[in-house]
Amino acid sequence: MTASEGITYRLWERADFPTWSLPALEAGKCASFQGEASFEQLHLSLYEAFFAQGVNIALREELLPIVRAAGLDMDQFHADWDSGRARAAVLQDYATAQQEHQVRAIPTVILDGGQKIVGAVPYGEYRRTLEKLLAP
Repeated sequence: MTASEGITYRLWERADFPTWSLPALEAGKCASFQGEASFEQLHLSLYEAFFAQGVNIALREELLPIVRAAGLDMDQFHADWDSGRARAAVLQDYATAQQEHQVRAIPTVILDGGQKIVGAVPYGEYRRTLEKLLAP
C-alpha cells in the first residue's frame, strides 16, 4: 500500500479497543531515531494495522511484528524502547504542543495562521478548511 492509495477503514471487531496510543507513539519515535524513511514506513504501517486490520497498537506484542515488517533494525529498536528514550521524547513533544500551540486533543492539525482542525473529522472538513485558506 502506498500513501496515495489511502487506508480502508473498518469498525473495531475486538473486545480490547486500545485506550491509549503511547506504545504506538513510542514505536514511531524509535523508528524516527533510525531515520525519516524508517519513521514514514512505520507510521503508515501503524495506521494500516489499526484502522484496516484491527491490530491493537497499544499492545507491545502486537506492535513488534509491525515494526519488524517495516524493516527497522530490531536490536536498535529494542535498545531505544527499553531505555525509555522514546517515551521521554514523546512526552516532551506533547508538552511542547500543549505549551506552544495549546493542543489538547489528538489529532490536532495546525494550519498557517494558527487555525486548527481538532479531532478526527471527515475528509470534507479538511478540504473545506484548506479551500478557504487557499482562496484569493
